[in-house]
Amino acid sequence: MRFRLNLLFYPLLGLAACQPELNPGPRVDFVASSRFTTGNRRLTTPGDTVATRIYGQAQGGDSHLTQLKITATYQPVPEGIIYPQSGYEEGKQPTLELIYLDTLLPTTPALTKEFAFQSVQPARTTAGTEVWKYEFRDNENRTGSRSFQLRLGRTDSLITYHSYTIGLQAPLANSQMRRSFLALRSGLALPKFTVRRNVEAQQLIDLLYIPDAATGPGLATPSNQRVVDLKAWPTKRITRIRSTTLTDATFATFTTTEQLVSAFNAGTVFPSDSTYTGRVTKNQVIAFRTPEGKSGAILVQDITTTGVPTLVLQVRIAK
Repeated sequence: MRFRLNLLFYPLLGLAACQPELNPGPRVDFVASSRFTTGNRRLTTPGDTVATRIYGQAQGGDSHLTQLKITATYQPVPEGIIYPQSGYEEGKQPTLELIYLDTLLPTTPALTKEFAFQSVQPARTTAGTEVWKYEFRDNENRTGSRSFQLRLGRTDSLITYHSYTIGLQAPLANSQMRRSFLALRSGLALPKFTVRRNVEAQQLIDLLYIPDAATGPGLATPSNQRVVDLKAWPTKRITRIRSTTLTDATFATFTTTEQLVSAFNAGTVFPSDSTYTGRVTKNQVIAFRTPEGKSGAILVQDITTTGVPTLVLQVRIAK
């Protein structure tokens, strides 16, 4: 916006004395580096992550920043969809807007004349676009924003199941940044700050990472009573999980909806808690069924313990 205003300034120079003083909202910029994304990108890996650092600065002597809001708009929706044989028009499919972060900034003006925020965000696993918008608001209710678009293409969009690989991170008590919450249909791994008070985001979540120092990490549904924070969620997805004796080789053969349905139907309820897997092991296969009746399977591809503990999961789910 600022560059456009500058371009318009010269033709209107003679009218400047008659116009009210321009009163811009916050200045917003992306911080550039080899690590951070600052503009539109074409992605090649489903479920990739994108690092950004956004900088906001209040304009005017008495102004200070009061709010930072980050949204992602997915076109089409991030879940796997069955494309029509004919008549498909890009950009005319249902969309989803996800509030990734909405936070009030400290009320002390001296602390919020300028503000920077860095995050690593999940990208979509299905073909389509997503627009990330970063908006600062000031104490005079003026806003400034920047955005970029990510685009992912996939050659397997016409098959009847959706597949992806995703890393689910162990939660940390004093951090809300780790991506520990998984929406199975879309493959979005979201951090705690996205789902904590966001009812719409909560209703996307099927599984979360459960650490256990004594036995090892596991997966649980939002109905599990081990997670105190989730007791306040007004609506929880009732996704069902089942234990299987399937191998990684069998998982690799799943290419039809019927196979995924059969895997769930043949599975058994986890013995100690139907909402919790207990300790998972490498190459373990877990079957599931979402509230919408979508059946799927999860292969625990890897369990990393160095750095940020992570469960690397391969997921196949019926569209």
